[in-house]
Amino acid sequence: MTKERKSPEAAGVDGPRGQDLWQRADSVLPGGNIYFSRSARFAGDGNLPGFIERAEGCRVTDVDGRTYLDFNCGNGPNLLGYLHPEVEEAARAQAAEASLASFFPPALVELSERLLDAVPGYDWTVAVKAGSDATALAARIMRAATGRPLILLFKNAYHGLSPEFISRPGQGWDTSNLRRVAWNDTEGIADLLEHEGDQLAGVILNPLDQNPMRPTRYPSADFLAAIERVREESGALLTFDDVRHGFRLHPRGSHQALGIEPDLVCLGKALGNGHSVAALLGKEPLREACSGLMLTSTYIFDPVAFRAAITTLDVYFRDLAFERIERAGGRLKTGLLRVAGDTGHNIELSGPVTMPTLLFEEDPNNIRARRFAREAAMLGAIFHPSLNWFMCAAHDDEAVDEAIEIAHQAFEQTPRVGEAL
Repeated sequence: MTKERKSPEAAGVDGPRGQDLWQRADSVLPGGNIYFSRSARFAGDGNLPGFIERAEGCRVTDVDGRTYLDFNCGNGPNLLGYLHPEVEEAARAQAAEASLASFFPPALVELSERLLDAVPGYDWTVAVKAGSDATALAARIMRAATGRPLILLFKNAYHGLSPEFISRPGQGWDTSNLRRVAWNDTEGIADLLEHEGDQLAGVILNPLDQNPMRPTRYPSADFLAAIERVREESGALLTFDDVRHGFRLHPRGSHQALGIEPDLVCLGKALGNGHSVAALLGKEPLREACSGLMLTSTYIFDPVAFRAAITTLDVYFRDLAFERIERAGGRLKTGLLRVAGDTGHNIELSGPVTMPTLLFEEDPNNIRARRFAREAAMLGAIFHPSLNWFMCAAHDDEAVDEAIEIAHQAFEQTPRVGEAL
């Protein structure tokens, strides 16, 4: 089936309402890096629709009424499909009883029990509102438990909005108790262990190295072994930041896919299928260190989000959602590689099929990828040119096959190597 372009405007994907909203946004929002990946401008002006008004399943509709197959999934939260009926019904039923009220809602205990059942090997959990809360709390626990100041992170890794984590030296925030080593740099880890191991409280590790406009990199076996040596020889703790990748690399926690057993696990994004909830899971020896800290914030205790998360977990395991997501991702990857080759493009699809990163060969400044994204969006599919994509359980065969056909036409309109960019 041949699809026609949704918009002939040379200005880009946004129609009149979208363009008007950008003008209004520019007068009331600070721009720059504020909102970062959530802004469509991160993909280049006009390459993706800037304002989404409605979403259902694996499709979104912009403010000008144009509908797109969505392979961004809200930057991760859409796990089962937007507005999943069972999740939304559970949220509505809870809201009819109480949303935010005094003291603990029963759903807090029920969600905690459900999480510990879903991710085996952990003994307690703390529900929070966002992944940033979970990673910041993990750092506090590791320091409290060990009595040491230093935390090891890996270069370019993102762990939320804690000023300590997101700042860089010279930006006016104290990062003196952080150490950053390059991904898969076993020598750097060994050097840190030798010189500062006795001051190291812990390590925070993402399952993958996924950064904008770069291939996804897995941790090497030597890299993981070096981290284990740090734990064994220094007594430092390990936090696994599964906020971004949770439920898409392994149904029981991404650490299972890597064969490691962290002391703490951070979950978020997909946990509530679009409702704002995250969690930190911990081992029994760290219960006391955690209980000695104060953590409170009014909207953490929202039972509507808790009920949504409980139902998300129930549906995810009942419907074998991970297997469905993985199958859809494999079908998409196979199709994209085929149509790219048919149209004279050499592309790289790195990372897991559930969260792939697409790059073009010889693509300075990501120009080909952005052109491809714009052409695909004009035809009705959102393929982010700068970030990894996300698959969800609503991406059925029909949706994937439609996306492959759209990609085929978008590749045809994208300059090949040797053609003018």
